[in-house]
Amino acid sequence: MKEMDPYTVALLALDVYELTSLNTLKKAYDVLNLEYGDVFEFSNENLLKGKTGGLGPLKCRTAFGFTLIGKKAFQGHAFIIFRGTSYIADGLTDANVSISSSTTGKSIHDGFNKSFKSMEPQLTQFMDKVASHNIKAIHCIGHSLGGALATICGEWIKNVYYRKSFIYTFGSPRVGLHAFANACTSDIGEKNIFRVYHKTDIVPCVPTWPFFHAPLTGKDYFLYSPGIIPLGEYHRMKNYVKSIINYKGWAGLTYQPTIAKNEESIKRWLKEDGPGGLTMMAMDWLENAIQWVLEKVFKGALWVLSNAFSTTFTLMDKIAYLMRRGVELAGEASNWVLLLVKKILKILGAVDNVEMVDLSLWFLRSVFERLMHRVNQYVKDAMNHMLVEGRAI
Repeated sequence: MKEMDPYTVALLALDVYELTSLNTLKKAYDVLNLEYGDVFEFSNENLLKGKTGGLGPLKCRTAFGFTLIGKKAFQGHAFIIFRGTSYIADGLTDANVSISSSTTGKSIHDGFNKSFKSMEPQLTQFMDKVASHNIKAIHCIGHSLGGALATICGEWIKNVYYRKSFIYTFGSPRVGLHAFANACTSDIGEKNIFRVYHKTDIVPCVPTWPFFHAPLTGKDYFLYSPGIIPLGEYHRMKNYVKSIINYKGWAGLTYQPTIAKNEESIKRWLKEDGPGGLTMMAMDWLENAIQWVLEKVFKGALWVLSNAFSTTFTLMDKIAYLMRRGVELAGEASNWVLLLVKKILKILGAVDNVEMVDLSLWFLRSVFERLMHRVNQYVKDAMNHMLVEGRAI
């Protein structure tokens, strides 16, 4: 069974916010049933309730979305739709973000995982309902935090229930480390994961590397938005809908292969004396360069960061440790670490003659923390422009 078209899933990702834009749940159901009554039925029975986990101050149960069995035109399809929340900024900007295990034992963001786990009993009941219908495919849809939850949910459905699932995300943050993104891509299939993002939406850039998006291979659906710095306006779901309203299918959307920049281009970028400033393009180059340098320093660095995580050392500790190892090795590896640190400091507007700086473990850690702090400030500034109010149930 084929995927849903981009405009249909974008509207669903937008309309789920009726849960927070109207005064009562009954009003939300009335509006949604008026629009979708021929194919869905919205009620308390299929309301998805969950907690924000470690994503901010809201700890009570909130209306997070719906679990739906399609009718008529959507016969044979089931849908799980998640909404986002303004409190995502708190979880995404924690430099010492906690990691926990997904259904398949892979490392993912603990706040996202806790939110998903809070809904898992309801999702289990829904999957029992799915078993009693002739469902051919399950579509997991979400914007912002909802996109992260949709990704975790798609992996859960595939590995626990062995059912065909599709994942559609808009402006989603990264969910897990390399092992999770790789497993999710393999299990769901790169052609069944539709990741949509605006050029200047900062949320898909965080949590910063070594978190990865799924799919690792295949296509990313890249939408134009003006400028070179992050804009909160282009994280709004309504603007995602506007950007794809004229497209009937996924083939018409602009896409980019989800393949990292090659070795030679990264080398050239590290050596060139380009302009400073943390633009969207600079962040993209930096992440590819950090990954490449770590692999030069220590083969299997991705494995170390993804699978040997402990609560004793943060991700920043581990990255700094591996970089320091490269400095101690001297030779080519040491030179690339030096060039990378110089590049980061220049982008941050700091000293550019880093040869005179002691590349100690402490200094390396501080450089990566400063970089993360700058990116995180972008996230907070962007999210402050588009607060979405959560409502307790």
